[in-house]
Amino acid sequence: MEAAFERDVQELARRIAEAGASERTRVYHMTWWTDRLLDWAMDHPDFKTQLFRFVDVFPACRDNADVARHLEEYFADVEVPTALELGMEAAEHVPFGAKIEAAVTRRNVLRMARQFIAGATPSDALPQLRKLWRDGEASTVDLLGEKTITETEAEAYADRVHELLAELARDAEQWPDDAHLERDAFGSIARVSVSIKPTALAPLYAPLTRDAGLEQAYGRLRDICEHARELGAAVYLDMEHYDVKDLTLELVRRVGDAFDSLELGAVVQAYLTDSYDDLTALVSWARGRATPVSVRLVKGAYWDYETAVAASHGWPPPVYESKAQTDANYERCVRYLVENAGVIRPAFATHNIRTLAYAITSARLRGLHETSVELQLLYGMAEPVHTALRRLGFRVRAYAPVGDLVPGMAYLVRRLLENTANESFLRNRFVEGRDLDQLIRPPDVAEGELAWRPEAPAITRDDPFRNEPPAEFRRAFARDSMRAAVETAARMPSFDAPAIIAGGRIPTKDAVVSADPAGPAHEVCRSARCGASEVDRAVEAALKDQPAWGRADVSHRADVLFRAAAIMRSRRAELAALEVLEAGKPWAQADADVCEAVDFCEFYGREALRLARVAAVTQVAGERNAYVYQPRGLVAVISPWNFPLAIPCGMVAAALVCGNAVLFKPAEQTPGIALRLVEILLEAGVPDGILAFLPGLGEEVGAALVDRPETSVIAFTGSKDVGLSIVERASATRPGQRHVKRVIAEMGGKNAVVVDSDADLDVAVPAIIESAFGYSGQKCSAASRVIGVGPIFQDLVDRLVGAARLLPVGLPYEMSTVVGPLIDEDAWKKVRGYQEIAHEEGDVVLQRDDVPERGWFVGPTIVVTRAQGSRIATEEIFGPVLVCIPADDFDHALTIADATPYALTAGVFSRSPSRIARAATELRAGNVYINRSITGAAPGRQPFGGYGLSGVGSKAGGPDYLLQFTDPRVVSENTIRQGFAPLEDD
Repeated sequence: MEAAFERDVQELARRIAEAGASERTRVYHMTWWTDRLLDWAMDHPDFKTQLFRFVDVFPACRDNADVARHLEEYFADVEVPTALELGMEAAEHVPFGAKIEAAVTRRNVLRMARQFIAGATPSDALPQLRKLWRDGEASTVDLLGEKTITETEAEAYADRVHELLAELARDAEQWPDDAHLERDAFGSIARVSVSIKPTALAPLYAPLTRDAGLEQAYGRLRDICEHARELGAAVYLDMEHYDVKDLTLELVRRVGDAFDSLELGAVVQAYLTDSYDDLTALVSWARGRATPVSVRLVKGAYWDYETAVAASHGWPPPVYESKAQTDANYERCVRYLVENAGVIRPAFATHNIRTLAYAITSARLRGLHETSVELQLLYGMAEPVHTALRRLGFRVRAYAPVGDLVPGMAYLVRRLLENTANESFLRNRFVEGRDLDQLIRPPDVAEGELAWRPEAPAITRDDPFRNEPPAEFRRAFARDSMRAAVETAARMPSFDAPAIIAGGRIPTKDAVVSADPAGPAHEVCRSARCGASEVDRAVEAALKDQPAWGRADVSHRADVLFRAAAIMRSRRAELAALEVLEAGKPWAQADADVCEAVDFCEFYGREALRLARVAAVTQVAGERNAYVYQPRGLVAVISPWNFPLAIPCGMVAAALVCGNAVLFKPAEQTPGIALRLVEILLEAGVPDGILAFLPGLGEEVGAALVDRPETSVIAFTGSKDVGLSIVERASATRPGQRHVKRVIAEMGGKNAVVVDSDADLDVAVPAIIESAFGYSGQKCSAASRVIGVGPIFQDLVDRLVGAARLLPVGLPYEMSTVVGPLIDEDAWKKVRGYQEIAHEEGDVVLQRDDVPERGWFVGPTIVVTRAQGSRIATEEIFGPVLVCIPADDFDHALTIADATPYALTAGVFSRSPSRIARAATELRAGNVYINRSITGAAPGRQPFGGYGLSGVGSKAGGPDYLLQFTDPRVVSENTIRQGFAPLEDD
């Protein structure tokens, strides 16, 4: 039976290939993209990458000179064919890289876009759609524009869908009757079909803002569906990135329940490892509907993106890792869809001839009429397949994009990448001419392989360092775990945080109270208020125990950190939930702080083992030379409240693993989470006298620690004023002091982001919003200034305002919150004061006052100014205030960005390789970020720290950070005795 079925599949595949043999596939035969160019791109990955990057940036090029500049930048350093004209029909035949006629390039890029895009507007697309229908092929129209950032953009997208429906319906009335396209075994089929991307309907359509995003999307989609039902049109909801997969399936169900008679379509991506489960759930739900739900089965267009995102976060990939697995899973899903035809309308979207034949043969095997399944292909691609399927009498539908070039380029680049991939059926068949019999063989996948789910491997001390994966909040179990932890923490009574000295818990007469900044009446922790006497006792215990700890084997000290990391992993949700309450951190920010603390323990443990190996110094006969690192002694750690676990953990762990004793003074606002850190380290094996916990006020405990002559290192993170004061005080040599104190100071910033005229604002705006307003801007690395170059400035400001207007401002315990409270009343007063100054020094284009009544809340504020020397443009504002400054050109933008004594973080958004290179070199910052957020540095990947008045140049999480806590020592031994030396010296 199986052998006969397989013979039928392959026979039908050959018939399809033969039926389309007379048709050429235009994707590989275009005026702009010559055969020679395509062959070269496929054989030269660097050239292919630059080619597609140029196609991506092209819409942002504002004139011919801009086009020519980008052409030169993208292709100057890659190997190209001699005298390649890039199909530009240049007036003179010159080698590639010489002067190019940019206007011709512009015309040919537009020509390429028109091949894949049916029209810039619905009216433009109607002749193509009408022709498809007359040729025997239906269509579903996709309005390009995959992501909206503002409500205005989402409303505009919805309006365009309504316009599209109306124009299509009017025109379709004149199309000739075609029973083949208008009926299947289950009833009538709409002539008009639109495919909608939910992310375009809802700027908040994301995992943590899912409730608001679903309401936004459903609100607009409900009106669209009413309109479609009136017109007798069909509505498909496209599937996009994995982040929103579950949201879209929920949206399908919500729409389907509300519009029982609407011809509704959903999409399932077979390259997802959970696609079969999603399909079974979708079919189970669809059984209750009066009208079958159309299910478009695709292989998936975001494989590279999904694998890259998963790898960057350390998550198991959500996609199958081989094409064979995807193909096999697609066929498995085909069988299930065919078995449930009638409950659903199966639609199979692919250009792969074997896959198409498999779907048709499966339907025949089930005794279904061939009209029971629909075959869907992309407009403008795989013309031989379109032609063949029509000639053989199958029901075919083209997925036809409509829209402007700017949003269309993302679609275009994705299609080109997908269809020029090494394993693409189109490439293998129509370019490389591979034998058809090879291409139509069944996928070679072992039984049970499709059920495999990759898991993150366990970590051992022998493994290379890798960052702790953040919570995968796009999955329900991660959200449920965090929600339960936050609810539990909110019910917990206030707890005490006594001083801990030599292992003993020591209360003090006075206390320091930390309160929930979202509800200041709620006391979270009551800590000791240490003073000079507690510092004296801690110093005495540390001096007594530090020598033995310093002599302990480095491997033992590293194991303590590894055990601490394991404990933090096991208590991750609990620790993050405490940060939500005590520090007011939103969920993702709190979870990330715990991950960073784990990272510091894992990274510094490995770094200590590396440093302990004998350093490479010159050896000669008769002499043995050793270069070693020894602990400095007593380290005072003075930590901030904004990263209440990660930053103190990093400073404390680094000092400990180098063999020092630590006197730890936490921030007054967050002693509770600091206590948990100390408890974890002690549980992990730090000796009692080696780690003292000294909560209290800075002017009392902090000053005493800095002034003590026994203190050899002060590790501080906080404000510039306090940091400079520590540097000054530490410079004084006090009676009994036997060393020069070393200060590791990480201070503030006035961080700038430069947005070039060719920047992709769909990327830049969300990243700037995250950088400026994440955790209410309470990060030393936060974006404080945005500098827009020339013509892009106003559009940039408008979109920043629109995006910031939508940011969820609220209680940090709520999953959706992005902007929570400021830490305390003093911070609130300072930021409110800067808001008043902003009205005097610039044009305040946004000031959100829709904030909770209780708590220290300040809404996002955006101000435009040209006064580069104003207070709002030069002073650090530790809150959600963003200053936008226009620049005449890129040089001017760099000058503005660097006009500050700070040098912490900076960013640039540009698609110009030369300008990116300049920014990477010239921006005054310890951490420069390109086309991404300027916050969220990860240990080992982006070692963090600034210079200038932002810090002393040290880099937390970097390969040289531990050196700050050690003294290097050289031991040189003469090994010659009576004229002889040991053999190992030879």
